[in-house]
Amino acid sequence: MLDFLKQLFNKKERDLTFVLFDDREPDPSSSYRFKPVKIFYLIGGMLLTVAVGVFLLLKFTPIAGLFFSQTEKELRTQAIEIAQQVQMLQDSLEVRNEQLLQLKEVIAEGQDTVFAVNQSRSEAEIPENEKSSELSNFSQVHTMQDTLLAKNEVVLSDIFENKPEFPVGYPLEGTITREYDPGKGHFGIDIATREGSAFAAIADGAVINQSWTLNYGWVLYIQHSNDIVTVYKHAASVSKSIGDIVLKGDVLGTAGNVGIISSGPHLHIEIWKNGVPQNPNSYLINL
Repeated sequence: MLDFLKQLFNKKERDLTFVLFDDREPDPSSSYRFKPVKIFYLIGGMLLTVAVGVFLLLKFTPIAGLFFSQTEKELRTQAIEIAQQVQMLQDSLEVRNEQLLQLKEVIAEGQDTVFAVNQSRSEAEIPENEKSSELSNFSQVHTMQDTLLAKNEVVLSDIFENKPEFPVGYPLEGTITREYDPGKGHFGIDIATREGSAFAAIADGAVINQSWTLNYGWVLYIQHSNDIVTVYKHAASVSKSIGDIVLKGDVLGTAGNVGIISSGPHLHIEIWKNGVPQNPNSYLINL
């Protein structure tokens, strides 16, 4: 057989006649004319087709998994999950510390009610007409500050002393496309909606963090009473800043297809209580 192939290769450009003989008949049964080079091209084309087919099969079908070690695949998956969990724990601790610091700043922030007087002159040196004028100005400023403080105290009292009322409506209209799944690192729900749809606060509170991230776009954190924090992610824009007081129903921003892990226009909302993620479906209902 090897000699036959060598002869075909040496005479690949010649026209050859292939004759079939039947042992029971002395005369040739049939004959065929061909060039060996064409047969080589045909065989090479078939081998190339088979190689391409195998490559595509391994590239785009699950069959490729059969050629890799299952143990190696499981170890790689576990390493990725552990790395994600460590990152989430680190982010959670950082966010918690930042929330506590910013909450203190929000509660402590306010107008200064101390009226500054000129200490360089004694009371005896101030004429009576200037005393009357200063007393009048002091009374006017003091009254205005008392009014501002009274309003702020009422708002803060309502926000941080009264517990939020749940369940409430969703922050915007849409369809839930991904449920709460903490086992896979998904600590909230995804609500698919139209690009640019406005979303609102689900309860009274104060903005304790506002940031832009590569993965989630604009992210907004709101502190509520009863140690509850709501987190809104994948926002295309936000209308509130750190320290702003928000009331239930206030527009916080617009949803969009923002962040490298976003798969379409939607809003991601999380609800945390005492630093523990909660299932938003336990707090939200369709109104």
